[in-house]
Amino acid sequence: MNNEHLERRMAFIIEQQAQFASDIQQLREAQAQTDQIVARLANATLEGFKDVNAKIDALVDSQIRTDANVSRTDESLRNLIAVVDRYFREGQQVWRNLHAAVPDH
Repeated sequence: MNNEHLERRMAFIIEQQAQFASDIQQLREAQAQTDQIVARLANATLEGFKDVNAKIDALVDSQIRTDANVSRTDESLRNLIAVVDRYFREGQQVWRNLHAAVPDH
């Protein structure tokens, strides 16, 4: 191997090393941008989860109140049905008593 050939190989290696260093720098810059994007997405996702969790909590509270209201409504309706049933039963008994007391013509 002569001097000229050795110098060309050394120049090639130096050029490749320079290109490698440049590529590494570009990759570092791209990685920094990716890190920023991922951080922003992570923050947005976290805020979204917080919002969804707050809405789920509100829905659960609302469902608990709705269940309590339905139970009270059911009880009130059963009471009303009992009153109406008693009214009609007692009314029919009064009507039968009136018919029994009036002689046929």
